[in-house]
Amino acid sequence: MQMCYNKGCGNNFDLKDNKNDSCEFHPGAPIFHDAYKGWSCCNKKTTDFTTFLNMKGCTKGQHNPEKPPEAPKYVPDPSTKEEVIIVKAHMPSELPRPDIEADMEYLKITVSKSLQQALEKEDEKKDNMKQIKNSALKDIDIQSELGKQTAGEIMQGISIGEPCKNNACKKTYEGLATNMELCKHHPGLPIFHEGMKYWTCCQRKTSDFDQFLSQEGCQTTQHLWIKKDTGSGLVRKTQCKFDWHQTGSHVIVSIYAKLTRPAVTTVQVNPIRLNAHVVYAEGYFDLDLELKGVITVQESSVTLMGTKVEIKLRKAEALSWDRLAVPQVKETSKRKNDKDSADDLLCRVDAVDLSGL
Repeated sequence: MQMCYNKGCGNNFDLKDNKNDSCEFHPGAPIFHDAYKGWSCCNKKTTDFTTFLNMKGCTKGQHNPEKPPEAPKYVPDPSTKEEVIIVKAHMPSELPRPDIEADMEYLKITVSKSLQQALEKEDEKKDNMKQIKNSALKDIDIQSELGKQTAGEIMQGISIGEPCKNNACKKTYEGLATNMELCKHHPGLPIFHEGMKYWTCCQRKTSDFDQFLSQEGCQTTQHLWIKKDTGSGLVRKTQCKFDWHQTGSHVIVSIYAKLTRPAVTTVQVNPIRLNAHVVYAEGYFDLDLELKGVITVQESSVTLMGTKVEIKLRKAEALSWDRLAVPQVKETSKRKNDKDSADDLLCRVDAVDLSGL
């Protein structure tokens, strides 16, 4: 008795009784793909390896007593044993950096339809408020009795029900008699740090936000019905959140400013510098960066949207930037650093309206 070496058979047979239909085997090759196991000669497939081994052959013939030759084993060449092959990825050469003080060019600004519609609604709202005030002025008697609203108050923007603008004061304007009352408020700034909430003027810390809002003021003064402006128009400097991302060909900087004013917003660039002056509903924001990589000025652009400004900078080379800008190191005195930090905190806090506290 001898063993049959046909694929899928493996049975023992007698050489004298080896007929043309004695063996059922697979003439094709085994296939293993996507967890399926089968043979190239037939359409039988399974995910179980035992079932695959027990698959009945699809072709009949004589048993094969000859063992197929084994594949030669790999024997390394001793002469190349110490050879080390180093494979390096292709890295494009970096362009030389131009002077940061090179001439700046204004980028073309595109105004989106969403921003146009939002600005139109805002202008319409302001026109309606003007008409209401003008109409009220005509109907008010300047010689009205004490405690009632006067034309002078309306001209200053004070209306019945106007809340006091001092922090933590909950009083509303009910007429001239309200001015006789004292206002208890917090002259300092709100601080939110490590779960604690408090005012810089009295430092009564709490972790509960409702308790923080209900804290009585630590200073007594007159009510502030009209919030003092720093000047005419939108001139208040603010801090805007901005971030960036990149593709293979562009770096996109997004400045999150609502209702940007296209007429007074500008973006200037040179190959390694970005300077943006964004005027929006809350004031204005300046961004001046020395870029990490080199850009192509002529292929860069700006789009103003309803809630953000998108600056699309074309890379001069198809390189990945590990950061947006080169860190700026400036030698300043400690006093100036402290002042800048306080101004920065004031700008961030001033963007939040706490007049209703």
